[in-house]
Amino acid sequence: MPHREPPLRHRLRTRLASLQVGIVLVLVLGVAAVVMAFEDQRIQDAAYDRARTVALEVADEPDVIEALNTSRAVDTIAPLARLAQESSGVDYVVVVGLDDIRVAHPDEDRIGEPVSTDHSLIREGESFRGVERGTLGVTLRVKEPIYDGETVVGTISVGILQSKVRANLAGVVWSFAPWVIGAATAGTLLSLAVARSIRRRIYGVEPDEVAALLQSQNALLYSVRDGVVGVDSGGTISLLNAEAKRLLGVGDEALGAPASQVLTPLLGAETVAPASDRAGGEGAAELGPATQVLVGERVLVVQRRAAGAAAEDAPGGHGSAGYTLTLQDRTEVEATLRELAGQRSLADALRSQTHEFSNRLHVLSGYLSVGAVDEAAAYVRRIAPAVQPDLSGSTGSTAGSGVVSEPALAGILAANAAVAREAGVEFEVDPGSATPRGWEADDDAATVLANLITNALEAAGDGGRVRVLVRVTDGAYHVRVEDSGPGVAPEYAEHIFERGVSTKAGSEPRGIGLALVARIVERRGGTVQVGRADREPAGRATALATTTPLGGARFDIQWPLTEEGTR
Repeated sequence: MPHREPPLRHRLRTRLASLQVGIVLVLVLGVAAVVMAFEDQRIQDAAYDRARTVALEVADEPDVIEALNTSRAVDTIAPLARLAQESSGVDYVVVVGLDDIRVAHPDEDRIGEPVSTDHSLIREGESFRGVERGTLGVTLRVKEPIYDGETVVGTISVGILQSKVRANLAGVVWSFAPWVIGAATAGTLLSLAVARSIRRRIYGVEPDEVAALLQSQNALLYSVRDGVVGVDSGGTISLLNAEAKRLLGVGDEALGAPASQVLTPLLGAETVAPASDRAGGEGAAELGPATQVLVGERVLVVQRRAAGAAAEDAPGGHGSAGYTLTLQDRTEVEATLRELAGQRSLADALRSQTHEFSNRLHVLSGYLSVGAVDEAAAYVRRIAPAVQPDLSGSTGSTAGSGVVSEPALAGILAANAAVAREAGVEFEVDPGSATPRGWEADDDAATVLANLITNALEAAGDGGRVRVLVRVTDGAYHVRVEDSGPGVAPEYAEHIFERGVSTKAGSEPRGIGLALVARIVERRGGTVQVGRADREPAGRATALATTTPLGGARFDIQWPLTEEGTR
């Protein structure tokens, strides 16, 4: 079966060009036709005016008036009519007596013959202007009466051949033609350029494809789980799907607003800045690195791609057309990862303790195998504090769960105590810690405590110390975390809770945990203070600090408990 080629479609550029060229040609030819019509009328009016002028001049000649209707009319009037015809450039001058007999005519053989057209109305004093066929052909002629005083004594007819008038019009047309052709050519070229420009701006998409593309775009944007934000080349938000609105906490009013006003406060200037202003000067076709930011209390991964990359891949694509941002909600993932990291740390700590307890059992076995019972008993008493939790909360390598009776907080303390032991950090729960029985910590209390302890353990390092105070009293939740690390420099103290600000080195995203803490505290209507662990914060009861200062950083958090926060 022979292969049949699909029918060719009228492409957008062809249709636009054809339409515009057609409009240009119609306009140019229409204007030319109107101009020609006016020019034709002007030439005819000029011919009539010249013929009437000659007729009136000859009719007013005294010799013509005196000789007309006499025997010497031909001898006197014919030479004068011939002279007027030659000097004025008209094609004929005919003088007729009251008897309708010619006394002057360009063809001498016609003199003495009756006129070929009607002169009766002219003898009654009327004038005539029009086109008639005579002995010389079709002419534009003027007929006027000849007066002797108040009496009509004859008529005169002056005409110009219509073929000469048409020839004059043709000359005008030929002189005007280059301008018409030039205008049509220029209009055609401009139309083709406009069609090409429009096609480039819509990336070669055909009109029948626009609706399908729009439907596909809406179906894609509102079905994906990621947020999508589009910013045009002018820095205006042009696209915002439902997930992006939810993650950013904005509404429909953000569409059409400048990205610098809406996105910069939420995602940071580096993410929203134009490509030419960004660090590294990434090209229009490059996919930007994924950036982790904190929006409200959500951890988002933001990736930027210049829309110019897609534009260059499209037929007729050109230049940058703005950029798009994809937003992925990593809040639950980050929480799961933190929980998994805690479980892994606890497992590692238990594995280490198992190995350590196995060694201690070997020591006891050695004492008992040689009958050194007293030495074995003394060894057991010596290691007992290390193998049992310190329920009083005194110093050591374990966290007491007796003074902090709330299960979630006690679990966080116990898990971090194991992590601290493995990291070589001395971890202690302040003796002033206390939670009332029956009180349950919510997610905010657990998140703040876990983030502050993790931050302190990293700052203290091997051989350092971390002290934690957790206290629920007088209707307030109070957490104080101190470490023996380098502390927070004064220039960072005011900015330590801002997104992306961190004193730690490394390429991994940082500055998220403390920013999240600050936002939770702000939402709960609490206060947060940061300072050195060798000074008591202003406004805090010194009775809560019953141990020696550690000298590093101290974070002091407190917020009032409400019915929703006390379960």
